Amino acid sequence: MRRFGDLFKLVLRYRLNLAGNIAFNALGSVLSLFTFLAIVPFLRILFRTGNAAPDQGAENGGQADAVFARLSQSLDALVAVHGAERALLFMCGAIAILAFVKNLVTYLSFYSLSTIRTGVARDLRNQMFDRILALPVGYFTEQRKGDLISRMTNDLMEVEFSVIGTLEVLFKAPIMILLSLITLFAISWELTLFALVFMPVAGVVISRIATTLRGAAGRGKERLGALISRLEETLGAMMVVKAFDAAPRFRDRFSEHNEGYFRLMRRLYKREYLSSPVSEFVSMSVIAVLLGVGGRLVLRGEGLEGELFIGYLVVFSQIIPPARSLSDALFKVQKGAASLDRLDEVLQAEVTVEEPKEPVTFGFETSIRFDQVRFGYPGSTAAALDGFSLDITKGETVALVGASGSGKTTVARLLLRLYDPDSGSVRVDGTDIRELRMGELRRHIGFVTQDPLLFNDTVEANIALFDPTPDAGRIAEVSEVAHAREFIDQLPEGDQTPIGDGGGRLSGGQRQRLAIARALYHDPPILVLDEATSALDAEGERLVQAAIERVMEGRTALVIAHRLSTVRRADRIVVMSQGRIVEVGTHAELMALEGTYHGMVALQQLEG
Repeated sequence: MRRFGDLFKLVLRYRLNLAGNIAFNALGSVLSLFTFLAIVPFLRILFRTGNAAPDQGAENGGQADAVFARLSQSLDALVAVHGAERALLFMCGAIAILAFVKNLVTYLSFYSLSTIRTGVARDLRNQMFDRILALPVGYFTEQRKGDLISRMTNDLMEVEFSVIGTLEVLFKAPIMILLSLITLFAISWELTLFALVFMPVAGVVISRIATTLRGAAGRGKERLGALISRLEETLGAMMVVKAFDAAPRFRDRFSEHNEGYFRLMRRLYKREYLSSPVSEFVSMSVIAVLLGVGGRLVLRGEGLEGELFIGYLVVFSQIIPPARSLSDALFKVQKGAASLDRLDEVLQAEVTVEEPKEPVTFGFETSIRFDQVRFGYPGSTAAALDGFSLDITKGETVALVGASGSGKTTVARLLLRLYDPDSGSVRVDGTDIRELRMGELRRHIGFVTQDPLLFNDTVEANIALFDPTPDAGRIAEVSEVAHAREFIDQLPEGDQTPIGDGGGRLSGGQRQRLAIARALYHDPPILVLDEATSALDAEGERLVQAAIERVMEGRTALVIAHRLSTVRRADRIVVMSQGRIVEVGTHAELMALEGTYHGMVALQQLEG
């Protein structure tokens, strides 16, 4: 599947660590095998301490039998020279050394895997965040923030632990199983073939359980995303929840989601936890059968010595842990695949606003032109703009007014290229803005919204939001122009004062003036003011309006407003309705027409 291929490409970035992990796993498997086989000479010392004659049958048999025979002769010679007790001490020391080296190699294999595991998770996290930043604004209006957060945290952690975490098993278990099988065939190929007949039973049962796990895991991730969305929504509106005594209602809704998640995850874990007991039961059943069949061969003297049979059972028992780990890995991969699906939905989401392949340098000397623009939001049947055309001359202040839903904010979003028109174009000095780098275009536009959207950081960091090396002089200058200096200087740490989550330590007017200072930081020639004063009280509006009038001097401004008192001084007022322009003129000209604008002014009880 493609997403696993993409994940493997991320793993291949750490080739040296991957090669080291494979090498250490292979060496560790060999050492484990030798450690377990050491029981054979140990038993021989205890139960066959005399000098043994060469086993002619073994020497005339297969190569493996000859190897075991020579080892037995060498051990018997060691006992004859040094005595059984001393030979036993030699063997104990050898086993201890083998165990130390084996565990050292095992640690090195885990250490090499840690870089791969955490590195791939880091790379995936970066890919996800880069994709989120690249996606159009419209994507986020259709998605729940809590669900996106769940994908970036829980799903990505699930991929790290379930999929990437199984690399150690996938590279170690097969090697261990293969070496063990080779050894088992060398000791007794007949007994090994007999044992292998029963092993596929466990594989079939486990695979059938695993196939049902992935769907349940996917539904569990969706439930968790909904649960986090409910929590995020409650935290974001805590004041409203408390003011309207809605806590019981929110508690019931959260409990409903939480109960659904609990039941789904209980079913999921019930299936997941079934794999280990099933695989262990089947494996132990096979060992029980081998004890019966192999024991009879030993008792009858049919080619299998007692100590070799015990060694055979010890080696065979070591197939069980890696086989179980493989079955567990199958479950984890199936569970992690559901998380990969959810990550993939974001990583493969369509980027509808793309950078130009051959960008043109930004230049603004004459005008901005909206030419027969038509645009509709995804999922909406009605057009937000329908044949919208408007020329804005450099240095001119143009105000957009109209009822909610008339398309005013859409005009600003298209100018910032947060969306692209369905048809028509937006041009700066004749250049379609789709031919400009988005970053370069937006650096030449200062944007102030109704909600200032400040961040939980210092005053300085919020004003110089996009500058990694803030200019203190520039910050002081723009905050002065925005009438923000007066309150900044009164803050405990001045520009270095943290303003809290969303600027919660500041008043509405202070937040808005800080947002204006932020818009001016790069000295943009174009200003877009979207309902910049509509959420303020009279005093806050007065201060912010004074700041706006000051910052618009010498700039081209597009002002969107509901409060018509804020647009009287505009060079032109454009009245919009249902995505179209219905009236254009100065305040005086439009009042004289006694049309739509005149009715809006009268409705707001303003004097002409």
